[in-house]
Amino acid sequence: MPPKTKEEEQTKAVPIIIILGLGGLAAWLLRPKPIDPNKAILYGRVTNIVTQEGISNINVDCDGYTAKTDSNGEYRIINIPPGTYSVTFTDQYGRYDPATL
Repeated sequence: MPPKTKEEEQTKAVPIIIILGLGGLAAWLLRPKPIDPNKAILYGRVTNIVTQEGISNINVDCDGYTAKTDSNGEYRIINIPPGTYSVTFTDQYGRYDPATL
């Protein structure tokens, strides 16, 4: 195989740079948000009262600060300013009645 010219090498390098650039952009956009030490974190686990298994896809709303439970029923809301809040748990699939604390 004959050696590649500089033009051939540059042409093949461009897509790699674009792919790496898009990967870096995606990683930057999906990076974890920094936690403000002067604000609160609300976290917990939503479980079935009978089986104690975690319930996924439950919406957690802390007066506008929101999260959704993961496959283990766990949720986490960060950077909540100090104050008193109501927390409402709702099931988008209607499996469970809403609850407010």
